[in-house]
Order: sequence, then structure tokens, then C-alpha cells
Amino acid sequence: MNILRLPPYPLSVTYSVPAASTDYVILIKDSDRDITRVEEVVESSNASKVVFELPAYFSKYDESYQIEIYEAVYTSGVTDPELGDIVVEDNLNIERPYVDPKTLGTTATEIAEYEGYESLARAIIDSVVGGFYYETSYIETVGQGTDYIPLWEKPYKILKAYENAELVYDVDNADGPALGDWNYIITKDKTAITKDPVAAVDAMNRSERKPAQMSLAASDSVFMFDTEDSGNTLTVQPGVVFPQGVDYIFLLETGYKVVPIDIQDATMMLINDIKCGKLDYYKRYVTSYSTDQYRIQFEKGMFEGTGNLLVDKILDRYTTNIGKPGVL
Repeated sequence: MNILRLPPYPLSVTYSVPAASTDYVILIKDSDRDITRVEEVVESSNASKVVFELPAYFSKYDESYQIEIYEAVYTSGVTDPELGDIVVEDNLNIERPYVDPKTLGTTATEIAEYEGYESLARAIIDSVVGGFYYETSYIETVGQGTDYIPLWEKPYKILKAYENAELVYDVDNADGPALGDWNYIITKDKTAITKDPVAAVDAMNRSERKPAQMSLAASDSVFMFDTEDSGNTLTVQPGVVFPQGVDYIFLLETGYKVVPIDIQDATMMLINDIKCGKLDYYKRYVTSYSTDQYRIQFEKGMFEGTGNLLVDKILDRYTTNIGKPGVL
């Protein structure tokens, strides 16, 4: 089931079930994380329909979920039902459209038609630039001995942070968000994560690169490590907030809170092209044509872009040939 993330909220889902006026258990999980978001008992209507109002969380992000509906089996002396046979198993995709179809049509038939056009136009744009959605993303990384964790996503907010599997930052915690000595923040240019101490400090010079390590000779007067009986110590390497080899996991809000205006314009261009049949790839990229055997040869560029040169120019602003680095 596909649901457009548009007002009025909250969103709701409707499914057909075998029996009327019967209790069922509905489960909704994140598709890629196996986290249960909803587990509730609902009663089917007289028309054998289960109508469930989704919590506010589902109206905030563009996400994919797994939805399951089970028969509710009650045992003697137990108030919470057990899961019986599964009667519904489906994918639940909640996505914000780039253009509201309700603003393009006046009748229910027209709105449904424009929903199909918008979905196809959005899929074409997503195939080129990856999409303009607002979602939550997990980032797993290792400290590199600097004061920054570089980001490849477009972040808005840090929801949770784990250091060596320990929760150290949580915006939903009543005692938080900082659960230790540090606040985790996103830099002003939204390219990295860094830390700020909870306790006030006068100044902090952050390390953008890993400090050089130099071998030092032994000394009878200067100690390499702090000891209880010596006031003469030497700082070999300055401290950093993301030490080398420390594991970090971040849960972030990423993407686009609103669809850019030029992307809305590009979507409208593609909707008009789809509606009027103007995506004429076969005319634009034909290099040779033979009427004898109907042999047609196309350029390789046929498989690039959206089919609309103006839309391609708009999307050039959002495309990049820089990939995410990996380790072989």
C-alpha cells in the first residue's frame, strides 16, 4: 500500500479481513531495521474492514514499513491476545509527493489520474538524483582521530548517538539529550558531526586532521605518561573527541524537509509530458533508421536523463559524480 504523506493528519490505513466485528492484532515494523513501531488490537467493522489511525510518527518521515495483521487469540485468564493466523501481509510505503495531485484535478477521477502521473514523474526524477525525501538514517562509522565525523547525507538533526554500543545522546531521553559530558552537534555547513562539552569552556581548537605521531627518545626528566610522583609530563599528541578506532552509530534526520521549488517545476514538466505523450525517446536519439526491415539504432544517451532537456538542466544542480568512499 502506498500512502501520500499529505495533510490532513493523522494518516490511516484500511485493509479487508476475513471476519466482521472481530479482534485482530496489527503489527507495523521498519522494513530495514526490524523495529516494531505498532502492536495494537483493533476490531474489524461490520463490512470486514480494519481501519487503523497511524501514530504521529508516521506523518513525519518518508519511510517503508512492513505491516502484518493477525487473528487475535484469547486464552482463559489472559487479557492480552496471542497472535493467531496471519490474514494480511503487505508493504506500507509512506512518501511525500513532489506536487500535490489534489491541486491538479477537481474530480476524484482526475485526482487519481494525476496521482499516477506524479508517481511516474517522481520515479523518473529519483532515478537521476536519488530523491527529495525526509527520512531517518543510521550512520555507522569509526573515529579517525579527529574532532569531526564527515557526513555524506544532508542532515538536519541528531536523534541518537552510540559510542562503542553505549547510548550517549538521545533527544527523547528525559535526562538528555546529552547523557555524558558531550553534546553531539551538526556543523553549520552540515558536512560533519562534532562535539561540544556540556560544561562551559572559553575556547576549543578542533582538529580537522589526525595529529602527526612522532617517535620520541626516552628521557630521565620528562615522562611520556602522567604519573602520581612527577610534575614533568610531556603531551605527545593532543586529545581529540573522536579517537581512532572508537565505534560510533548515529541516528539522523536527513534529506529535504520541503521539496525545492525547481524540483516541483520539473515534476510538473514531466507530468505534462507524460499526459501529452511527449517523452519521445525514439525520435530524439535515433541515429539510423531503415524502412525495409524496420531496423532502428539509438544513441547511448537514450538511457540517460529524464527525456526532457529542461528537466535535465534543473537536475544537474543536484547530481554529483562523487561516490561514497569504501574500504576494500
